[in-house]
Amino acid sequence: MKNPFAYSHYVTGDSFCNRKKELSEIMKYIEGSQNAILYSHRRYGKSSLIRQAFRQIRETKMDIGTVYVELYGATSEKDFILSSFHALTRLESSLERLVKFFSQAAKNIRLNLSVDPMSGETSISPSFDPFDEKIALEELMGAIERYSEKRKLAIAFDEFQETGQFGGEGFEKRLRSFIQGHENVCYIFSGSRRRLLADMFNSSGRAFYKMADSLPLERIGTRSYLPWIDGLFRRKDVRLPRSLMEEIVARFENHPMHIQNFLFHLWEEIPGRDASLETIDRVEREMIQRKNTEYATLWETLTLNQKKTLKLIIRNRGAGLFTAESLQSVGLKTGSAASKAIAALSEKEIILKNGVWKIQDIVFKKWLQKTLSM
Repeated sequence: MKNPFAYSHYVTGDSFCNRKKELSEIMKYIEGSQNAILYSHRRYGKSSLIRQAFRQIRETKMDIGTVYVELYGATSEKDFILSSFHALTRLESSLERLVKFFSQAAKNIRLNLSVDPMSGETSISPSFDPFDEKIALEELMGAIERYSEKRKLAIAFDEFQETGQFGGEGFEKRLRSFIQGHENVCYIFSGSRRRLLADMFNSSGRAFYKMADSLPLERIGTRSYLPWIDGLFRRKDVRLPRSLMEEIVARFENHPMHIQNFLFHLWEEIPGRDASLETIDRVEREMIQRKNTEYATLWETLTLNQKKTLKLIIRNRGAGLFTAESLQSVGLKTGSAASKAIAALSEKEIILKNGVWKIQDIVFKKWLQKTLSM
């Protein structure tokens, strides 16, 4: 029986846990052709949520075209345009219809056809020669508008905050000028760097100011996890006691990716027999051990004050970091030294502030507690 848990890629279907409220909200935006900002910390499942919504659209045969544009790693306007065009080419299953549509909707685009020698599948990639960003963006957004005239669209730009580094507000202003005219399109702007994304949509001086509603994605509640975990383990005749499932969720602080990771290994550990607390402890130890080289390397890249600050965050549970007693407990000489370390660790996305300072990777925190005997 295939392991239903997954942590290294997007999850949909049975592997997707709950998020009924968030799914319902996203569907309202899509059906009403309204824009939404979906933001969360890294690995909270925002990409999976979008893909699950798009899957629901297909399975219920709603007449809505879905386009998912991955912008992680995009460094230029050209990257944005090419990634978006490539995603648009998946709207039509018919190659003939696709070529006909683009030849009519975007006259400066040349479609390159290639055939995979192994699978025999045909893929399409757009090209511009010469490449002019302004013309290419106009062609892209014109194609979207034309397609949306015959069919409602939902377009997700994942890691949209990457566009903020393209060099000035010119791109944002031009993109907004097109988007605000698309009456039959829902745009979902998602990202994991909440501060950057919030600045794009909440700062009055930015082009996307108040362009979309905010939809923050929080951790999944324990009561939502329990029936999902129980239902999947029952497929292999394993009954996990409620107290044990609650213990698992609590140990990994309701974090979707880390719980998926743990349950994946637990599934492999207990083929056809019930689990115990000792089993849970063993799987967790092995999970931390597998990360030993990765975390040891990360630890060695940190400055002495950054290491001390991580110890302080663990010791104080993220609060009261700047009292003289707290600073002295880890050997930090001044509050400014702690402040600089916190800024650097935050920039590296090792820590985040959510009421109190927290180490973002829960398994890394567990590794630190074990390694530093805390």
